[in-house]
Amino acid sequence: MKVKITDVAKASGVSIATVSHVINHTRYVTPETTQKVEQAIRVLGYSPDITARNFKKGRKGLVGMLVPDVSYSRSSLILKQLEEVFAPAKIHLIVSNTKREMRQEIEQLRLLASGLVDGLVIQSSCTDYQQLSPYIPRDFPLVFIDHPLRNCPYPTLVVSSYTALYQGVEDLIRQGHTRIGYIADSVDIAYSIERLDAYRAAVRDYALPIGDSLIAYAHSKTKSAYVCTGELLEKNVTAIAVSNNAVALGTLRYLNVHHLQIGTDLQLLGFSGNDWYGYRTEKIAQVSQPTEEMARMAGQQLLEQIEDPKPQAHTTVLHSTYIPIKQEKEFFHV
Repeated sequence: MKVKITDVAKASGVSIATVSHVINHTRYVTPETTQKVEQAIRVLGYSPDITARNFKKGRKGLVGMLVPDVSYSRSSLILKQLEEVFAPAKIHLIVSNTKREMRQEIEQLRLLASGLVDGLVIQSSCTDYQQLSPYIPRDFPLVFIDHPLRNCPYPTLVVSSYTALYQGVEDLIRQGHTRIGYIADSVDIAYSIERLDAYRAAVRDYALPIGDSLIAYAHSKTKSAYVCTGELLEKNVTAIAVSNNAVALGTLRYLNVHHLQIGTDLQLLGFSGNDWYGYRTEKIAQVSQPTEEMARMAGQQLLEQIEDPKPQAHTTVLHSTYIPIKQEKEFFHV
């Protein structure tokens, strides 16, 4: 038989209201009484009825996450951290893949914000909050991550990789590379623009006369990173920097198919991740992003809004770190 709150009250010798205050932290209860109630809960194995509690508060016990591509390992890291933040609050996470399409994002946002969830974390593909605002109820708990939107009245967390990627390209130049290619992804995403700017700044500051001739653009619907790698190698690059980990994998696949070696035939500057699929990474310089920290902060900020739905517009910027390769011997120079 399921243990009820009345059983806990009887076992601890207090009222039902006192047990409720101990569980929900809604009123001060003396440490002695709190200890009695908590001991009774443990002994009886009482589990509060979260559904009933949420119903009284007008909550669903669910939050949503809009993700542009669930296949990315970085998305998996974000989701894992969010689940760990929400679990102690007995809140479950619903995930929706928007496929980087604004129409899909709006459709999923409108559905989830209509009463299905208590709040949302969004990796948006839009550029301005006004594109989404007609579908967001007033004071609805929201946190945006990765991609800042203009005119956004909600908290936003972003990762800046500008300095780390600049340092990586600078390190390649100091190793002797003068023909450094770059593979970019979507040019309409803020972090992609920032990383491309960092590459351009580094080659410009060291007066490498290449302009944009060694920049290739990878896009899943037009040209892959695999193809871009081949095009850059035909232009005699000796190193390639990439805009994200998915692009790095395309480059690694090309090198593997054509029996080319990292550190001998080409040097690679990539982004750290857990989806290298068996490729050896000790000779790959990497930009390490604080993805897990960003996700934890986003989850905590969403919980705060759920408790007190008064969002404030502020942007938190976290910074990536450049991780050079551990060189046992000097790489080739051009």
